[in-house]
Amino acid sequence: MIKSRLLKVTGLNKSEVAKKIEDVLKVKNNNLDIELLTNDTEVKVKITAGDRDKKRLDGMIEILESKIRERLGDYIFGVDEEALEKVVGVLLLMRKKTLAVAESCTGGLISHRLTNIPGSSGYFQGSVVAYSEGAKTKILHVPVETIKQFGAVSRETVQAMAKGIKETSGADLGLAVTGIAGPGGGERKPVGLVYIAVAADNAIFAEEHHFSGNREVIKLKASQMALDMVRRYLLKE
Repeated sequence: MIKSRLLKVTGLNKSEVAKKIEDVLKVKNNNLDIELLTNDTEVKVKITAGDRDKKRLDGMIEILESKIRERLGDYIFGVDEEALEKVVGVLLLMRKKTLAVAESCTGGLISHRLTNIPGSSGYFQGSVVAYSEGAKTKILHVPVETIKQFGAVSRETVQAMAKGIKETSGADLGLAVTGIAGPGGGERKPVGLVYIAVAADNAIFAEEHHFSGNREVIKLKASQMALDMVRRYLLKE
């Protein structure tokens, strides 16, 4: 009898995961194997075990999973086929929070992922794709001076976007993303530069990220990191 389990990780690359679980990766024999699988947005730690006894088989996997979770902590967002957007939705329901999204460089991808989950109307208020500077100022009420001083792709602008979508929608949390997906970029603001912010009642949290890849991949990575930022915020609630 052979059984496998996938532990899904985001926020770390393959080499970072390997370093954190270096000792566990050495635990291999004829009945046990651990491998790291990757795609553009996540690393999957695959545990495979074989044994004639189901109870012993389950025990081997549980022991290894426990060791890996000790080392990776909250970087693990799901198991097997769980999608990050589903995990975020479950957390929003558990915390009784609603979410609204303001997207620029991701062009609606975050909202698309969230609404792919059945029942998302229970926590997803709505979204705005504010691609132009005019949309950011008129719809999200980003101050014109903020964009003039710091630019449309900046920490200050994404914070204002998150605040604007939260207030406009009436959601508990406002999530915003702005960045440069390419192919055009500059020395100060290169392709792959993305700012993400989460606005709550009493605070706004913002992060700067640098993603590699083509336009489509950068959008996908930005959507993943944005959803994960909401997940990490909710875990601390």
